[in-house]
Amino acid sequence: MIALDLDSQIQLLSRIQFLTRFSSNLVQITGEPGAGKTWLSERYLENWANEPTQSLLICNHSQQDAQHRAIILRQIVRDGVFNEHDSMLQSLEYMLEGNGVHALIVIDDAQRLSASLIAELWALVTQAQQRDDWQINVLLFSLRGKLNKWLHKVSYGQGVKPLELEISPLADNEREMFIEVMMVNRQLDAAQRRALKQKAASLPSLPGALRGLEQQETSLMEEKKRRSPLPLIILLFLLLALGGGLVWWSMAPQTSQEEIVVETPDGVKELAAMLAEKEKELAQQTAEQQGEQALSDTSEVTDDMIFLPVAPVVEGMTVGRRDQDRRIVVPDKVVDAIMDDQEIGGDGTNAVTEPLIPELATPQSNTAAQANTQTSGEALVEQVVVDETTALVTESVNVSSDVPMANNLLLTVPVSRYALQLAALQSTQAVDEFLLQYTLLGRALVYETRRNGEAWYMVLLGDYPSVAEARRAELALPANIRNLNPWAKSFTQIHKEIGLVN
Repeated sequence: MIALDLDSQIQLLSRIQFLTRFSSNLVQITGEPGAGKTWLSERYLENWANEPTQSLLICNHSQQDAQHRAIILRQIVRDGVFNEHDSMLQSLEYMLEGNGVHALIVIDDAQRLSASLIAELWALVTQAQQRDDWQINVLLFSLRGKLNKWLHKVSYGQGVKPLELEISPLADNEREMFIEVMMVNRQLDAAQRRALKQKAASLPSLPGALRGLEQQETSLMEEKKRRSPLPLIILLFLLLALGGGLVWWSMAPQTSQEEIVVETPDGVKELAAMLAEKEKELAQQTAEQQGEQALSDTSEVTDDMIFLPVAPVVEGMTVGRRDQDRRIVVPDKVVDAIMDDQEIGGDGTNAVTEPLIPELATPQSNTAAQANTQTSGEALVEQVVVDETTALVTESVNVSSDVPMANNLLLTVPVSRYALQLAALQSTQAVDEFLLQYTLLGRALVYETRRNGEAWYMVLLGDYPSVAEARRAELALPANIRNLNPWAKSFTQIHKEIGLVN
């Protein structure tokens, strides 16, 4: 799924983080098919969860309860020994041996869980609520209304109830932003964009439904490519058969004439030969008379200029013309920038920061240029040598330099702003190589955070007032950086991650 931060999704993830921060709860997150439940579960674990111990279970029809228990418990207690047929509460108490635990359990497609396993998860949460050294939160991402019956049964008669949050459809502005980002990733032209928008107008405002439109077009294109060449082979065979029939039909009259000649008597043959000789003599006489007449006509000269064709008119032809006018070739990036500027309400002039024709720039004096040609050429050679030496020295210094951390600097940025995160790396050496590879030295900022007790280094670019501005800035990045799929990150989350180090 596209790494796009939408306001509705950010609010939902923030609310889940608030509910699971200070106490133990079982939270059910429901939505329609295609609402983005799987993507939200993975995004929460990646960027929003603060629990040191995390467990992720993706359910499918072929798994049994024993397999579900084993997957969850192995992620909470590494190298733990347990019986897969015992309840999760019994196995966890046995493996912890009286120690505390602070864990988060995220289950995707939770509607496939059995009633007994849902009861065991509720038992874990209620036990954690009664113990001071235990905090266990369970997030169930499921279809709407599939788990309400079992959750009502397991919590009946108790003072605490499971919580339920619903994934709402995309707002109109979020829907437009989602479609725009999807079209940018596919690099469509203007006609293809309009066609995609018309098809998307009939779909519900759900990320999965809008993404399904792209998958349908991709499958249609693949199906066209996979079409069998059998019809073409049949057509070729028919053409060959038709050509062979025409050749046979053209040869058939000659064969019949030869057969007639063979069957004629000898007397008829002699008469035909005599007629042929007479025709040859008449043809020779006619040719001689025509030759004599042509020789007699050579004495007369006639002007036949009136029969010459009219001189061709080439006005309006463009190919091969050598006129003094110059064509203006507008690059693809400038055309896309003008179209994007017009779509957000501009007239397209703000998209072009440089003159399209070099002659529009301030011309220099031709006399001064001719006078200094030889001197500038010699100075250019010396300057190139100096620049190459300086570049080599600078590159060697940059390779061996340490990456400065911008933790304190980033804390001064207001929490309402956003930045583009390019990468998350686990060593300063990897950060050095990344910045050199993408030529980001002096442009990107790096800060350190902690995740599961290990150091992580986040590479940021830019400072933008909103998510939409960050996405527009992403479209202007070089292609190799856009291929990293950068995503807009709020400074609220950045400050929280920096706080894990300080």
